[in-house]
Amino acid sequence: MAERTNARGQFTAVLRSEFLGLVRDRRALFSAIVLPVLLYPLFFFGQRWLERVSRETLEARQVASRSICRARPRRSPRRYRELLAQEAQLRVVDGDASALQALEPELAKGTLEAYQREQAAASQVLASGADAFVAAIAIDEAPGLELRAWFDSTRDLSNEARRRATKALEALHAELAHEKLVQVLGADPAAGLEPRAVDVASAEDLSGAALGRLLPLIAVLVLLSGGSYAALSAFAGEREAGTLETLLVQPVPARTIVAAKFAAVLATALSTLVFNAASILGSMALGLGGLPGLGPESGGSAIAVGAGRLAAAAFVFLPAAVLLCALLCLTCGRARTFREGQNLLLPLMLLAVLPTLLATQQDVELDLLLAALPLAGPALCVRDALRGELAPGLVAWMYVANSAWAALALSRVGHALDAERVLSTAGDENEDARREVQSRAALRWGVLCVFAIYLIGGSLQAWSLVPGLVLTLLVLVPLLAWLSARGTARRAKETLAEAFALRAPNPLHVAGAVLLAPALQQVSMQLFAWQERVLPMPADSGTQGLLRELVAMPTWAMVVLLALLPAIGEELFFRGALYSGLKRDLPLWKCAAYEFVLFGAAHASIYRFLPTGVLGAVLTCVAARTRSLWPCIALHASYNALVALSDTWPVLARPELAFLSIAGFLALLARPRS
Repeated sequence: MAERTNARGQFTAVLRSEFLGLVRDRRALFSAIVLPVLLYPLFFFGQRWLERVSRETLEARQVASRSICRARPRRSPRRYRELLAQEAQLRVVDGDASALQALEPELAKGTLEAYQREQAAASQVLASGADAFVAAIAIDEAPGLELRAWFDSTRDLSNEARRRATKALEALHAELAHEKLVQVLGADPAAGLEPRAVDVASAEDLSGAALGRLLPLIAVLVLLSGGSYAALSAFAGEREAGTLETLLVQPVPARTIVAAKFAAVLATALSTLVFNAASILGSMALGLGGLPGLGPESGGSAIAVGAGRLAAAAFVFLPAAVLLCALLCLTCGRARTFREGQNLLLPLMLLAVLPTLLATQQDVELDLLLAALPLAGPALCVRDALRGELAPGLVAWMYVANSAWAALALSRVGHALDAERVLSTAGDENEDARREVQSRAALRWGVLCVFAIYLIGGSLQAWSLVPGLVLTLLVLVPLLAWLSARGTARRAKETLAEAFALRAPNPLHVAGAVLLAPALQQVSMQLFAWQERVLPMPADSGTQGLLRELVAMPTWAMVVLLALLPAIGEELFFRGALYSGLKRDLPLWKCAAYEFVLFGAAHASIYRFLPTGVLGAVLTCVAARTRSLWPCIALHASYNALVALSDTWPVLARPELAFLSIAGFLALLARPRS
C-alpha cells in the first residue's frame, strides 16, 4: 500500500511539473491551441467569400468566342452560332476557316508537323483577342463535318469561354439527336424505360458518409499538431535543457515518468482536438462555410449528423488519440535536441496519415484484421459511426488492439529512459546489450540495404528483367549480406560462418521446414484474398513482363529463378546477416517484427507486403529454433516453388496439403545440433 501511495505521489508530482511547464510557455500554448480555434471561422468565411467572388466575377466577364466557318454551308454551324449567341456575356465573332481547312489532309494522316502548324494557327487566333474559338471543318468521313474548339487552359477567361462554348455544343448535339430520332422512329419508344432515381438516404446519412471520409484525417492532423507541442517540451526540450537528466537521477521509476509525461501530452492533444472540432462544427452551423464534399449534394451541412453519431465517433477515436500521443512520446523521447524532434514529426505525420486514408474509401469494410491495424481501425470505426453502421464487437477488438500498440510504444519510451540512466561508458558486453548496439547497427544496415535492393536491383531488372533478377539475387544481395555480417562478426568476435549461422543442421529440421511450406502457401492465399478486398491489385501490376518471359522457360529454369536463387540470396541477408545482429540484444518477437517489415519492404510491392512479411516472420522463428540457416533456405525455396508451380500443377495448391505442417512442427521440435 505504501509503495502504491508513493508511486501515485511521484506520478502526480511529475504530471504537475509538466502542466506547469506547458502553461508557463504561454506564447507556444496560444499559437498551438488557441490561435487555430480562432482562425477556423475566418478561414471558412474567407473560403466561401473567395469562391463566390470568383464565380460571380467570371460569370459577369464578357468572353470573346470566335466562330470560324466554313468550307461548306451547313445548318449545324449556323444553329451552333445561334446557341452561342444565347449565352450571357459572350461575344461571337465570325472568321475564316480556310487556313485550318487546308491542314485537314495532313491532320488526317496524323503527322506531327501538321499538329504543330494547327497549334500555331490556333495560337495566332487566340492572340488576336479571342478567348476561345470554334471551327466547323469539312471532313471526308461521315457525317462530313467536325466542330473543334481551341482554348488556353492557363487563362481563366479562356477556360470560361470554353465552358460556355462546350455548353452550346452539348445543346446542339441534343437537338440534332432528338430530331434524327423523331425523323426515323417518331416518338421515342424507349422513353418510358428511363428510370427515375430516388435516393433513400436521409440527410443525416448523406452528411455522415461525407464527414466520415474527412473527419478521421482532420482529427489525426489536429492531434499531432497539438500533442507535438507538449511532447517536444516534455522530452526533447527537457533533454536539451538538462532537466530530464536531473529527473532521471531521482529515485523515480522510468515508467512513472513516462506515464506522467504521456498524460500531459494526451490531455494537451485532446484539448486541442475538442477546441478545434468545436470551432469547425460551430463555423459550419453558423453557415460560414463547409468542408470539401459537404455541400448541398451531400445533404447540406455536416451538422445534419446527430449528436449521437458525433459522440459515438468521438468514443471510437479515443484509442487513436492514445496511440498517436504514445507515438509522439516515443518519437520525441528519442530525440536528443528540440530541433531533431521537430524534424522527426513530419515522417511521423506521413506514417500516421497513410493508414488513416483507408477511411476515405467507402468500399473498404471494417473486419478483424483492419480493426487491429494501428490508426486504420479507429479511422474506419469513426467512418462507420458517422454512417450509423457501427459494429460493437469490432469496436471492442479495435480498442484492445490499439491499446496494445500504445502500450508497446510507451514501453519503448521507458526502455529508452532506462538506457539513459546508464552512466558508465566502459563499453562492456552487458552495457552494449542494454544500449542495443548490435541490433541498432543491424537495423541501420537493414534499412540501407533494402533501399539499395530497391534502387540498384530495380535498375538492373529495368535494364533486362531476367538477367537483372539473377544479378540482384546472386551478386547484389549476397554482397550486402557480407558487408552487414562482417561488422556483426567483428563486434561479436566470431567468424563470418558463425554470424551467418551456416552450421550443419539437424536433418529433421530441414524436413520439417519443407513440410511447413504448403501451410504457408494456404495462409498467403487467404491473405491475398483479404488484401484484394481492401487494396485490389491493378490489372497492370508490373508482373506481366516477367510472366511473359517465364512462359518460354522450362520448368527447371523457372524453379531456379523464382525459388532457389531468392531462397539463397535473401536468406543470406535477412535470416543470416540481419537476424544475426538483431538477436544479440533483442527478444525473438522484436526480431520477427523487424524482419516482417524489412522483408516485406524489400519486395517493393504494397500488394505483396503482407504475405511476404508473414513469410519473413515465420522464417525468423525457424532460424531461431534451428540455429541454422539451411532449414530457412529449404522452407523459402519450397514455398516459392509451390507458388510458382501451382498454376501449372493445381494439385500443389490443394488445401489438404496444409496438414503436412503438423508433421513439420513435430520435426522442428527436435533439438538442434550443438
